[in-house]
Amino acid sequence: MTRLANKDWMAENCQLACGTCTAPPAPLLPVTSTASSAFPTQGGFFQTTTVSSGPTTTVTIPPSSLTAVSSCERVKDSIAQASELMSISRLINPVEDNFGRNMLSIDDITRSVPTGCVPQLSDVGVDCRKSLCYHLMYRTLDGTCNNLDKPMQGAAFRRFNRHFPAQYDDGRGEPISSLNKSRPSARHYLIYYTSSKFQFNNMMMQWGQFMSHDMSKTTLQPSANCKTCDPVPSKCMPIPIGEKDPNLGFKSKQCLKVSRSAPICRVEPREQLNENTAYIDGSMIYGSSLKDLHKFRDGRTGFLRVTRFNNQNVLPFDQSKCANKDKCTASFTAGDIRANLFIGLSSLHIMFAREHNRIAQKLTELNPTWSGDRVFQEARKIVGAQIQNVLYKEYLPKLLGVSFDKVIGPYKGYDTNVDATIANEFTTSAFRFGHGMIEEFYKRVDLSGNNITHGGFFFGDGVFKSGKILFEGGVDPIIRGFMTTAVKRPHRMTPAITEKMFGSTDLGSLNIQRGRDHGIPSYNKMRQFCGLKFATTFDDFGDMILDRNLRAGLARNYNTTNDVDFYVGSMLEDPVIGGLVGTTLSCAIGEQFKRARDGDRFYYENPGIFTRSQVEEIKKSSLSRIICDNADNFELVSQDAFLLPGSNLTPCNKISEMDLTKWRAL
Repeated sequence: MTRLANKDWMAENCQLACGTCTAPPAPLLPVTSTASSAFPTQGGFFQTTTVSSGPTTTVTIPPSSLTAVSSCERVKDSIAQASELMSISRLINPVEDNFGRNMLSIDDITRSVPTGCVPQLSDVGVDCRKSLCYHLMYRTLDGTCNNLDKPMQGAAFRRFNRHFPAQYDDGRGEPISSLNKSRPSARHYLIYYTSSKFQFNNMMMQWGQFMSHDMSKTTLQPSANCKTCDPVPSKCMPIPIGEKDPNLGFKSKQCLKVSRSAPICRVEPREQLNENTAYIDGSMIYGSSLKDLHKFRDGRTGFLRVTRFNNQNVLPFDQSKCANKDKCTASFTAGDIRANLFIGLSSLHIMFAREHNRIAQKLTELNPTWSGDRVFQEARKIVGAQIQNVLYKEYLPKLLGVSFDKVIGPYKGYDTNVDATIANEFTTSAFRFGHGMIEEFYKRVDLSGNNITHGGFFFGDGVFKSGKILFEGGVDPIIRGFMTTAVKRPHRMTPAITEKMFGSTDLGSLNIQRGRDHGIPSYNKMRQFCGLKFATTFDDFGDMILDRNLRAGLARNYNTTNDVDFYVGSMLEDPVIGGLVGTTLSCAIGEQFKRARDGDRFYYENPGIFTRSQVEEIKKSSLSRIICDNADNFELVSQDAFLLPGSNLTPCNKISEMDLTKWRAL
């Protein structure tokens, strides 16, 4: 019997949101559910009554003769109660109807790169109403229909936004300083500050990278196409190496070969593609395309794929490429291919894959009748909310210090007029500040705080080295090492990334060159954007760059104040009080994260996305709790995973945890 002839299969899988089949029979009598002032009642089919336990919302279930999409439209009219209403009225549909919709995958983009440009995700077939019952409860993987009125905002495989028009030497696409030579070689950047230590630990660096990969990924052209030190139009923009360069290895090569980001087809001036969604949604875990999901999800179950290896659950990998620790070239499979860049990053990916599966297992036990699709979507939704809570309540206040309240501030609700799309200035320059936090050496410690047998590792030895996790004690010693080592101030890069990164690349110079590749405005213009004085002399930078020697260095290397690269100038600023970055970076970073929160309908504090009781549980989550729940053997932890513990370690059983029984079906 085919699936089309199987009425039982159809009853379970028919796309209710299409409006072509009716919702399951619903009770005709009003159903009362608890509400609170955090979820205000609205018009439509709601009435409010008062009982001894407090205010309640009486919900009249739409008659079963209505199509599901019509019923969901009535829920949409009272969206602040959407989570309760969808559950009560049995309208929840965990499968999106993608029929007729154009979708892209990472493989599609990769295949397009050799043509010289990459396509954008088309809005053809994007009809949020068709799958409204799905969209009210769950995110799409590619970010479409987050904003139900503007469905392409924040979606993956779309161009970055800009605060200023792209700045190219020819006005169309030639990199800044490639034709008129108005700026020094990117290799001559000036980051003189010595590093200093804070009460914050190295998890600040690692979480920042994890978040960066949630929000953006730029499509690059193959570096193999750049074979010489001559520029190749639209493809290669090498960084020349001067005769006085102290790195003899670089000097012998005469240049650092840099491939340009792939341009979007038929767009001028040149623009770049974001392969990820703009939202804080865990896309580095789940990917940003339904066409890619099969690589990460375990079939139609509620779980993510994991591999059991050496008594630990890790991300999937090709075991034939990992015979032993000395011959291990395997790469982990994750929602973002960059998961293998550094074993600290891989460790967080593994932790959150385990967290998804831990939650999925609990939801399955609480709701044995739920389908695998329902379990998967609910677990994904919870994990995304946990990430948001850690980001906005733990990480960003430390990064931005006293600037946090000004540039982000308290949550005031979802705003349909806010576009969360990632700004090119943010992803290409501002949020690359974290490269300056990378250390030369990382320790790995055991339960007692002592170095493990295998010892620590130099940064370069942790790049693309999955074997160090698989054969040298797993993720626990790496995470402990991060949590017990003070973070490095980001204003000066270590030789590990300026002289040795991937063997032949200076990451600092690459950051500057990438800004020129993308037409990023100058430091002076970004100062203006942030409300600072437009500098006409280099001493005018003194309000944010206090060291006169640094200002003098800028004057020696740049012709005018308008030529200073945004990345260079912003990294030289003194940090704000209580934070790690300066005023201009605080502004550019905070502005993006505020839009990513306020323009996200699925931000967890937005009424209707979760029930009131579920929101209270999510607020209990923390990175320390996630580590305790998913590490192989963690007994003591800092209550705040981003602070050095000192002598104040807390037993894991004393760290607040979420009560997942709040997700038991009504």
